[in-house]
Parts: sequence; structure tokens; C-alpha cells
Amino acid sequence: MSNLPKIKKLSNNFHLLISALLVAIPLYYVIYWAFINSLPETLITKNVASVPLVQNHLSIKFQLIGFVVSLLPLSALVYGLINIRKLFSFYKEGVIFSFEHVAIFKKTSKALIGWVFLSILYESAKSVLFSLGNPPGQRIINVGFSSPEITTLVVAGIVFVIAWVMDEGRILTEEQRLTV
Repeated sequence: MSNLPKIKKLSNNFHLLISALLVAIPLYYVIYWAFINSLPETLITKNVASVPLVQNHLSIKFQLIGFVVSLLPLSALVYGLINIRKLFSFYKEGVIFSFEHVAIFKKTSKALIGWVFLSILYESAKSVLFSLGNPPGQRIINVGFSSPEITTLVVAGIVFVIAWVMDEGRILTEEQRLTV
């Protein structure tokens, strides 16, 4: 029995989920920076180690700077999600092995790598913005590279190797098809 109907059904669900994420994630970033002064401090400092953080409100100028800098990792993330959605679009149509799949896997791998490095830049900029209101000597620039970034880079490497393997499989399949 073929798994193709299950693949199509599950891929349709993932296609819908990723389509929703493509709307929700950018919206989250807009809401985060628009209402940064109204959010609880625990939410703001969730991923920022800018201690000591002094209670202060970010000016509109710093909110805009923060939002613009957030577009860097967001663009890499959205690019990766668009590629993954395209992949599931192929799967839900029953197309499971083509050159486009290889290209999508490679693009997704590159998006993951870009997302890691742009996220480091973004988090560093956030630490500066959030500690800029601190007295001199207590302002912080925090540059971090930890296990989530390493994990993402490993996944990116695995996805890239899978793309190579799929390409070799595709080449072998095409050679067999042309052999009489």
C-alpha cells in the first residue's frame, strides 16, 4: 500500500500551518515592537541577558530601530518558511522527487544559517537598545552563541547533506529512466 495519500494529507496540513506562521510571525514582531513599552518586563527580557535592565521606556526612534533590526532574522526566517511551504506544496500535489526539491532543501539550509547569524546580530542590538537607558557603566552589548544556535547550524548542515543525497538519487533515477 502506498503512503502517497498520507503524505498528501499531512503535507496539506503542514502547508496550512506554515501559511499561518507566515502571517503570525511577522505580525508578532510588529506587535512586539509597537507595544514594547506596555509589555511586562519578563516578556521583554525573556531572551535578553541585558542585566541590569533599568525601567525605562523606549522612544519611538529606538522602537523603530529595534523593529528594523528585527527584520534581519525575520527575513531569513520568512525566506526559509516560504521554501518549506513550497516543498509541502509539491508534496500535497504528489510530486515527491524532483530537482526543485533539491533546490528547496539547499535554500532552506542557507536560510537556517542566515537566521542564526542574523539572530545573533538582532539579539546583540536588542541588548544595546534595552540597556541604553541605564547609567553610564551599566550599558551592555551582549553577543551570544549557545546551544540553540549550534543546534540550528547542525540541522542546516543535515538539510544540506540531504539535498546532496536527494540530488544524487535524482540523477540515478534519471539515468535509469534513460537506459534502455
